[in-house]
Amino acid sequence: MSYSGSTSPQIKLILEWTEGFKKRDLDVLTKPLHKDFRKIVYPRSLGKPEENREESIAHLAKVVSLWTENEVSHVGYFSKPLRSG
Repeated sequence: MSYSGSTSPQIKLILEWTEGFKKRDLDVLTKPLHKDFRKIVYPRSLGKPEENREESIAHLAKVVSLWTENEVSHVGYFSKPLRSG
């Protein structure tokens, strides 16, 4: 994927991550995760347990395995406003 705009590290990371999802490549998706990565779901009152790096990767692997299509369809329409009269 090429992007002619900004080449900031943040944009590069997002583009790489997008490619990783397209290719279903866990190595690309997990590359930016620090060895001490923790995933915490907020609000804490939801009762979701904190996940370490390995648990988070296992969850991401499940998400990626469900990924079937990465194209979006769009249906547009035009409507005329109702006229009183």
